[in-house]
Amino acid sequence: MPPPERPTHRTNFAHLQGHDEQLVRLGMLAERYFADDPNTALLKLRQLAELLAQLVATHVGVYTASDEPQFKLLHRLQDRGILPREIAQLFAEVRRAGNAANHAIIADHRTALSTLKITWQLGVWFHRTFADATFKSGPFVPPTPPADESEEVRAELE
Repeated sequence: MPPPERPTHRTNFAHLQGHDEQLVRLGMLAERYFADDPNTALLKLRQLAELLAQLVATHVGVYTASDEPQFKLLHRLQDRGILPREIAQLFAEVRRAGNAANHAIIADHRTALSTLKITWQLGVWFHRTFADATFKSGPFVPPTPPADESEEVRAELE
């Protein structure tokens, strides 16, 4: 069997390739959609975080079903001491931003960028926890800015 394909361009999620290529694909899509469609970027980040939580549950032997609501899974993982409080809060933030994007079609570049960073942090935590405790990710690389970026988004990207 040939080795898994490596992403062809730089992504903040490349370190997740060995865990599940779907994680990398979702991260790359979120980065790609950021400039033109922050709503879709948030939806992809929500999907990535849901998959990460399912993989956490799988690694520790408490995965039950793919249709378990993310809210319940996160509470279960936190109640069992699997997710540190800070990590559970990051997962909850991605879930809330994804819900707003999905149900209220609320999304802006600022929210998408902060959620992109949070999801990246979750990916780094996951990789350190389940693969390489000494992993050094390097700095977060901002995605391509939107054509009409505001001063606030410009400052955040820098």
